[in-house]
Amino acid sequence: MRGVLGIGLVWIAVAIQAVPIAGCNGTADCSNDTCVCPANASCGFSCSSPPCHVDCGPGSSCVGTCANGDCTCEPGASCSFTCGAPPCHVECGGENPTCDGTCANGTCACAAGSSCHFRCESGPCHTDCPAGASCVVTCPNQGVAGTQDCDIVSCGSGAARICPDGISITCGASCPSH
Repeated sequence: MRGVLGIGLVWIAVAIQAVPIAGCNGTADCSNDTCVCPANASCGFSCSSPPCHVDCGPGSSCVGTCANGDCTCEPGASCSFTCGAPPCHVECGGENPTCDGTCANGTCACAAGSSCHFRCESGPCHTDCPAGASCVVTCPNQGVAGTQDCDIVSCGSGAARICPDGISITCGASCPSH
């Protein structure tokens, strides 16, 4: 009987823990785990204890905080990510109407058909922007745009451009007006 009770309690604990991270139409904390926003859902995720990873499903509308982890915006999703603690990496899956995120000591990757705006919180921050993508990278301060601390390492539309503001770099996009 004690073994059956123990197994039952384990299943209850697993079920309770899985509810906030399995998906939502609301908010959840991703502490020490990965939060998943299901396809076509609307989600918001926080992180009070790293590592935290966020995966926004296809067609979803998703806001999340990664910390010592990865934020992923699946194809067709609209995403906005912040970084709670470095390293933070952002990956946009393609055809993303918006894929905005903060990288810190990491890589941000846009995809064809996506409009991406990445902010480098602390270097090094590297961005991949393939052909058919629109990328704007905002560096932490002047003097680092285009250096190994804040750069676009791959620009599918030609050479990356450092904007007149001295803190933004673009590829396949216009410089932001401040």
